[in-house]
Amino acid sequence: MLPSKSQQSVTELVGSLYDCIPDDTRWAGVLDDVRVLCDGYLATLAVVDTHSNTPRFSVACGNKQALEPLLTHYAQGMPFYAAVPKMELDVPLTIDSIYELQGPDTRGTWLSSKMATEWAIPNNIDDCFWVPVMKQPDRVGNLIVITHRDRPQITKPEIAMVASLAPHIRRAVSIGDLFEMERRKGEIFRDVVDALSHPVLIVSADMHIIFANLAAENLLREKIIATSTRGELSLTYGHAHRAISQAVATGTKDEFALGAMGINVPMAIAPTPSVAHVLPLAQRDPSQRVSQRAAAAIFIASAGNTPSPAMDAIAALFGLTAAEKRVACQISLGKSRQEIALASGLSDGTIKTQLSAIFDKTNTEDQRDLALLIRDLTPQTSA
Repeated sequence: MLPSKSQQSVTELVGSLYDCIPDDTRWAGVLDDVRVLCDGYLATLAVVDTHSNTPRFSVACGNKQALEPLLTHYAQGMPFYAAVPKMELDVPLTIDSIYELQGPDTRGTWLSSKMATEWAIPNNIDDCFWVPVMKQPDRVGNLIVITHRDRPQITKPEIAMVASLAPHIRRAVSIGDLFEMERRKGEIFRDVVDALSHPVLIVSADMHIIFANLAAENLLREKIIATSTRGELSLTYGHAHRAISQAVATGTKDEFALGAMGINVPMAIAPTPSVAHVLPLAQRDPSQRVSQRAAAAIFIASAGNTPSPAMDAIAALFGLTAAEKRVACQISLGKSRQEIALASGLSDGTIKTQLSAIFDKTNTEDQRDLALLIRDLTPQTSA
């Protein structure tokens, strides 16, 4: 449980994050709010094109004297990027957990690196919150909040606080990335959405379509991924429809409670791999909503060249937490509850509680039922 003050601060930040999507000039101030919440010294948020190794989006804040050399001389040489493929979305890591993840030689490599000896140690850099917010074949995104030696050691409640904020950052970054090529300063939300090549549908709380851009209209005419019956949106893949409908309803009532729901939801029967993201609009400024009835915007985007792995699909469709996702993965491998507890170092009771939550979210009755669902969602491989 988070301290009430931290909980209030995180909840307030969620709305600010979503306001950054149509207006990326807000990011600097919002990222600084995240830094202050974490008692950080510096903070960076960036999405990098992995093919060209160039930033698609980046923002940084904090102590200017330490920040400038980081951005101009040292950021590219950070030795921890090799650990990113092993990191989980929305799961904050500290420096010690990065050492553990990357391998036994990581600490020594870091302390002897040019970045550490010339920049980190002289500036009394001590620790960090590192959170992956995007992992795709052609781009990756990371939030990094760097802390000073004068700051008390990072605590488990603080890590939990950042973890509760992480899926909202991921949603804002994922949808903002779709805007990247089309954004034009001064345009209202509807104009930006209309210009996007990605299908976007703005819906009411009961999933009635209020506005569809040209790409979405074409999508509805194809009747493969989505259809409209008397104005009500229906996604052809049942699991996706339930996941999106739940995200729209939840976000209408409580943006913070939305958490990881409605991000990267796979459209399993799409002709090419596609995912959907839900942006809550009920509490946004009217200029970002098209209509007073607008509850959410649903963005449909390419998932890359390959379908989502089964565990990512399960987590996106049913809003599983990172811990629940790990347990579901073990179930798919045929492990028993006791075996999962032993391998994870958790009690049998904890695993039982997590499984109960997974069964509720996935509408499955037992481990066999869950394993069958995971099998059904596993992408088919060609012979």
